[in-house]
Amino acid sequence: MNYPIFLSIVNTIQSDVESKHIQTENFRTWQDNTIFATGLELNINLQRNTRYLKKLSINFDWDQYREFILANQLSGLNSHPLLYVDELKQAKTKPTIDVELMWMFNPENCQPNFKERKGNYRTDFASQWMDLISKRIHANFGPQTNVTRWHVEIEGDSEGKYLSNIQLISYFQFDLSKTTDIQDLQVFVQKSLKSLLVRSSRVVKISEALIEHSINSVTD
Repeated sequence: MNYPIFLSIVNTIQSDVESKHIQTENFRTWQDNTIFATGLELNINLQRNTRYLKKLSINFDWDQYREFILANQLSGLNSHPLLYVDELKQAKTKPTIDVELMWMFNPENCQPNFKERKGNYRTDFASQWMDLISKRIHANFGPQTNVTRWHVEIEGDSEGKYLSNIQLISYFQFDLSKTTDIQDLQVFVQKSLKSLLVRSSRVVKISEALIEHSINSVTD
């Protein structure tokens, strides 16, 4: 299955990332023809800037229905291959692109061992700064149409339970219905990517400051 519009989106993102000198760990596209979907996974190493987060993962999801709708909408795409697929002509999907931002935290640095503590103090400690981060993000960004949630995995050792995996995940949906041609789409993608990177940077700074303060308040 060919997705020339999504390929243009991918190329725009790659060019923009390279122009900003962002070092990526992974930049790959995927395609699943069983569900008529495709996407882009972009991973950025955060450990050069903070000891509390390891990686930012940005995932862009797309499918043939959105490709078809946008091919109908944008000027200059009369030869797009999906326009000749009869089964798609009844598609009612809105021309949007789904984006997932995932911040992966460093569990060891975020849950230091406090010798005087016993029991499940590490999970209790982590839950406190996670709650602070959630509240600060809401205060900074205000009510959002996107959903933000935590994903954690719990394990145990001789000292009690701890979080072995900590992720903060935000979901976004960008409306492409006002784009008029490929060039207009590329400009919109560049602006959207910039807003995602700015948001990510602010979340990293918020998280780093609150985790650092939480650790210092216990060790002081």
